[in-house]
Amino acid sequence: MKDRLGVLDGLRGIAVLLVLWYHVWEISWLPAPWYQYLQFIPETGFIGVHLFFFLSGFVITYPFLRALQKGQPLPTWGHFAWRRFIKIVPSYVLSIVIAYAVGYAAIERVGAAPWQEIVSHLLFVHTWWQSTYGSINGVLWTLAVEVEFYCIFPLLWWSFRRQPWLTALAMFAIAFAWRATLQHCCYSTRFPEWSENLPGYLDIFAAGMLSAHVFVTIGHRVRESRWSLVAPVVAILGIAMALLLLRNFYEFRNVDQWQAVWQVKWRGLFGIAFATIAVASLCAPRWWEVLLANPPLRFLAIISYNLYLYHQMLARELMTLHIPPYHGDPHASLPWQMQYTVVAFVVTIVEAAVVTYLFERPLLQLPEPRLLKRVFGHSPGM
Repeated sequence: MKDRLGVLDGLRGIAVLLVLWYHVWEISWLPAPWYQYLQFIPETGFIGVHLFFFLSGFVITYPFLRALQKGQPLPTWGHFAWRRFIKIVPSYVLSIVIAYAVGYAAIERVGAAPWQEIVSHLLFVHTWWQSTYGSINGVLWTLAVEVEFYCIFPLLWWSFRRQPWLTALAMFAIAFAWRATLQHCCYSTRFPEWSENLPGYLDIFAAGMLSAHVFVTIGHRVRESRWSLVAPVVAILGIAMALLLLRNFYEFRNVDQWQAVWQVKWRGLFGIAFATIAVASLCAPRWWEVLLANPPLRFLAIISYNLYLYHQMLARELMTLHIPPYHGDPHASLPWQMQYTVVAFVVTIVEAAVVTYLFERPLLQLPEPRLLKRVFGHSPGM
């Protein structure tokens, strides 16, 4: 079984493409091709974030499960912390500095003083207060959810290693209870925001963790059997399920607080759809992997983090600077909508590539500090 799973890169590329399309559409209002049939995709593209969370649950659990399968020492917690830190924090801090430098953070201010914004973001707790939620750069809320998940992962791993299915079921239950309780108690106050915090996404992370467990347990046997020929069909069924969920979600858009309300009951189903797609694709023949993990999607996967961090900021700045030029309401001009969409995609992708290859990737080559090895040098496998 391979350590590098190209299928997951393909899914990561799809996730960032969905989020990019959604935020650019929010500005351009450009109708999707075959408007009547595909408009639900850009308008629900924020679900790409759920796919990111699913992939995080998979990829941080997979090395531990893989080591257990091989009978090798598990990754140390020091190595785990360092890889998470060096991947996330420097680029995150750089994006915050740039948001303040270009004045974007001032535009996004929602009530807190700058020092409160900065401190809460550096501690990754900004989503828990109304005055800092969405401040500096609106997309940064997901980093709080991700980092909080990483912080509790050692506890989750302790339980998951012993009882994977029971642990995942408990995470699904907690997520549903969190969202349902908030809808009941806080519908007119903090319901939409608090439902977007970590407890409300535990089911999506759990689906990723459980998918890694299933793949490590049976994946190699399926890949080497005739059942691998059925796997693409199962993956297609998973894709159909995800699209049907998105379509149903879209039809709900005229309901008050529709995004949060719909997801109270149905968010966990996205985790099941993603799990079906991922596990089946990982077990499928080589041709399916090549189809899903094609070069454009793998490239988007490589730059996905910096593309995510900057895409909304850059897209809004382009609109503010009248790039491409427009007069009056540009949304009445289909040519402008198309030009803007192309420019926004190109500019954000080029920027992400530059930051990734000149800043992020060199940092990823740095070795783990000796202090971490001394303090967290033991294996978490006990």
